[in-house]
Amino acid sequence: MRPVQNNRRSADLIAKQEQQFHQLASQFQEAMRKADYQKGKELAEATLRIMPRNQDVQASYALCLMRIGEYEKSYKLYKRLLKTAPLNQLPSTMIDGLTEVCGWLQRPEEVRRYGLMSLEEADKIFSAGKVYPLPAGNPPPFNPNNPQENVISFTLFGAAPRYCEAAVMNAIVSQDLFPGWECRFYLDDTVPQDIQERLRKAGANVIKVDEATRQALPALMWRFLVLDDPKIKRYIIRDADSLLSEREQAAINEWVNSDYWYHHIRDYFTHSELILAGLWGGCHNENIPSVVDATREYLSQQEAHKRFVDQYFLRQYIWPTVRQSVLSHDDIFGFHHAKPFPAHPPIRWKTNKFHVGSNTSYQRVAVSSKLADGELQAWELIDENGVKQAEYRSVVHNGVWEEYLPFFTLDQVNDKTLTIRNINTSEKA
Repeated sequence: MRPVQNNRRSADLIAKQEQQFHQLASQFQEAMRKADYQKGKELAEATLRIMPRNQDVQASYALCLMRIGEYEKSYKLYKRLLKTAPLNQLPSTMIDGLTEVCGWLQRPEEVRRYGLMSLEEADKIFSAGKVYPLPAGNPPPFNPNNPQENVISFTLFGAAPRYCEAAVMNAIVSQDLFPGWECRFYLDDTVPQDIQERLRKAGANVIKVDEATRQALPALMWRFLVLDDPKIKRYIIRDADSLLSEREQAAINEWVNSDYWYHHIRDYFTHSELILAGLWGGCHNENIPSVVDATREYLSQQEAHKRFVDQYFLRQYIWPTVRQSVLSHDDIFGFHHAKPFPAHPPIRWKTNKFHVGSNTSYQRVAVSSKLADGELQAWELIDENGVKQAEYRSVVHNGVWEEYLPFFTLDQVNDKTLTIRNINTSEKA
C-alpha cells in the first residue's frame, strides 16, 4: 500500500504546486498591467521557487529586473537562458529583452548581435505569410506641390497633454520639415475641441473616425486607414507623442528619391520589431486588402496584446509584402540591407534623450491642488501674452495632480513663456 500512498502524496503535491503557480501567474499579470515591476520581480522569484526551470518565468523575471534598473543581473539571467535551448524554442520576447538590456549597459556590439538575431528569427517566421504583389513599374513620383497626396498619418485619442501637446507641435514643425506633406490626425471626440482647433490652425487635416470604424479597428490602428485611401500616393505613419526632426527629414527625402516602395526607420536599441508601427511608410498598393477587413480577420484569429496590436498585425499581414522593396535607415542593427542615416542639419530638439521615434514626455510634473482626493483639477496652459493655449483635467491625489508633459512644454514653463495655472472648479473623476 505504501507505493499507492506515495503516488497520492506526489499527485497532491503536484496539484498544490500547479494551483500556486496559477495564482502567482494571475498576480504577476496584474502587476505587469500596473507596470509594478518591483512586485513582478517578487512574484517571479516566488514562482521560480516552485518551478525553477520554467523558461517563461525566467524571462519574465529578467524583464522585471531590467525595468527596476538591475541591469547586470538581468543581463546574466538572459544570457544563461539563451544557452538553454535553440532560439526558436525560447520565449519569443527573450532575445528582445537581452537586446534592450545590452543597450542600457551601453554594449553596442551586443545590441547589434542580439537585435539582428531577433529580427532575423522573426523574419524567418513571418516572411512565410501571404505576399501581396507590388504594382507594376516604379513607385509613384513624389509631388511636393500636392501635399494632399503625401500624408503623415497619426492616431490621436483621449485628453492626455503628453499626446495632445506633442501632436500640435508635430503639426507645427511639419510645415518646416515636410512642406510637401499633409499631417493627418485620425481622432474621436475624446480629444478636446481646443486641441482639434489648434491642429487645424497648424495646417493639419483632422478626420473624425466614425463609429463603425472605431468598432472594427483598435484606436492605435486608425492611422493605418491611409493605406485604404486611393487618393494618397505616399504615406508615413507616426506616433503622436514622437517628434518629427531633421534626421527623419533626411531619411524620408532619400526614400522618396529612391525606387523603393516602402520605408522603415530604426534609431534605438529597443527598435527590434520587424515593423515599428510609428516608424514606417509606403506608397499606395491597391493589391493589399482593406485594413479594416484584414484587422477583423486578424482579431478573429487571436487575442493580441492591446498595447502592441498594431505591430503584431503589421508583422503578420504587412511585413511579407513590405520586405520585397523596403529602404531601411538603421545605424544600429543593419537588418535587411539597411542603410545608415544620411547627413542632416542639427536636430532642433535640444535633449540628449532624443532619437527618431522617442517619447517626448519622459518628465512628470506635480502641481499642488486644494481639491480633495479623487476630484478632477482643471488647469490651463497660458502663454506669455496671457492667452490660453489649452485646458486639461487631472485627478488629485494627496493634494497634488501629476502629469507627464513634453520636454518642450516644460522648457517653456522654465523660460516663463508658458504658465501652468489651476482653474477653480472641481469635478469627480
